[in-house]
Amino acid sequence: MKHRKIVYITGSRADFGRCYYVLKAIYDADFKLDIIVTSMHLLPEFGGTIKEVEKAFEIEDRVDMLLSGSTCGSMAKSFGLGIIGITQSIERIKPEMIMVLGDRGEMLAGAIAGSHLNIPVSHIGGGYISGSIDDRIRDAITIFSDIHFVANEKCARRVKMLGANPSKTYIVGAPDIEAIKKKDFFPPREVAQKFNIDLNKPLILVAYHPVTDEYESIDIQAREVYQSILELGMQTIITYPNADAGGKKIIKILENYSKHPFIAIYRHIPYKWYLGLMNIASVMVGNSSAGIIEAPSFGLPVVNIGSRQRNRERAENIIDVECDKKSIINAVKVALYDNDFVRKAKNCKNPYGDGRTSERIVRILKKNFLKG
Repeated sequence: MKHRKIVYITGSRADFGRCYYVLKAIYDADFKLDIIVTSMHLLPEFGGTIKEVEKAFEIEDRVDMLLSGSTCGSMAKSFGLGIIGITQSIERIKPEMIMVLGDRGEMLAGAIAGSHLNIPVSHIGGGYISGSIDDRIRDAITIFSDIHFVANEKCARRVKMLGANPSKTYIVGAPDIEAIKKKDFFPPREVAQKFNIDLNKPLILVAYHPVTDEYESIDIQAREVYQSILELGMQTIITYPNADAGGKKIIKILENYSKHPFIAIYRHIPYKWYLGLMNIASVMVGNSSAGIIEAPSFGLPVVNIGSRQRNRERAENIIDVECDKKSIINAVKVALYDNDFVRKAKNCKNPYGDGRTSERIVRILKKNFLKG
């Protein structure tokens, strides 16, 4: 007989890939797991990532919430639609707990719905400080949540400062690195064959997302990033930005670089393939949290650009630069050719845990919340 019912809300490739092992552990522990799919998963232009969710779990409901615009206003309006649609789904499903991860609008919508419906909300990944609107969304999710699964002691202290109940705040590590510790990603030869990569040459992996606080200058910033890649002239894989305000601006600019033979652009790369790319990459460039959280576990040098991740706790694999072409190029050369830095990055310690997050979360749920 199944234990009580948990609903997990997933909105994108990012949260689902990172939370996969947690969800699998919950399911294998005989909880009733229901999945609500929403946001970027439902947009074909971002790779139709709902298919990855369908392969792994049965989907209980779909909530279409993203408007077609790519402005700050359309983000806010989409959030309103998300609250309505997710609340209706939760009212129908009637779970004993809602689980959300990270700092996206759909997760906040789920936390708000659960709080109003008197359903406990568990939040994975609270307490971070990055440096953008994500901080405000993440902190709001913390405030609306009842149970807090955080990455480390620093995050635990911060969620408690925001009002989290200390007896329901648990340090479990970041789920992001569990697949890496389990080596659950594709090996170098398969990755090289799939993406047409020469393993004897440097590989640059680029992931650059819009910073909504800097919406008016996003197109200028994107050109600086991609022009630096063009001037470096090395084999490069670039992934699409997320669906935040300004994402379509970046995509429009990015399309101008598809004609160059050493640059490959992908709307979406499944998580296990992406980890396989991180495993063989020479340097990661951009402003993705993957560079801060996952990359240290590979010893992968990262050129972190701009303000999006400026306040996150870091390992020694990071070179922080402003969004300036010359600075980016110089930092990439350090990441590739400075032997002292390469050695330091390779041997860095990841501050986000040991890859046993799912085991800890399920043990806590069984012991404290969802028996009977």
